[in-house]
Amino acid sequence: MDDQHGVLMDTVNEVLEALARGAGQSAVEPLLERLVGLTRLHFLSEERLLERYGFPGVAAHAEEHRRLLNQIRQWQGLQGAGAEMREVVEGLREWFQTHTEGADQEYGPWLRERGVR
Repeated sequence: MDDQHGVLMDTVNEVLEALARGAGQSAVEPLLERLVGLTRLHFLSEERLLERYGFPGVAAHAEEHRRLLNQIRQWQGLQGAGAEMREVVEGLREWFQTHTEGADQEYGPWLRERGVR
């Protein structure tokens, strides 16, 4: 999961760099699509892992994932507004950091106790 978190953060930073360079929608859109796809894949992987090992907070964790995916879908409609899009992606990066340093840390010890590395 930590490796996937790193890939997600790299992709968020790639989108931010493109926006900072003034890249247009045609350059930013594929980056956002990749970010959304990677996010969905990560969430699915994480939820399956938690379910497999019976993590008691899996339902709440999955609900947090669903809320973010819904938010991302709303944000995708802002792609044409560069300044607003930068704020959205910055917000996404902040969410990932908060999520990985908070909610994701809750399941780490649980999985390690069950031999998952």
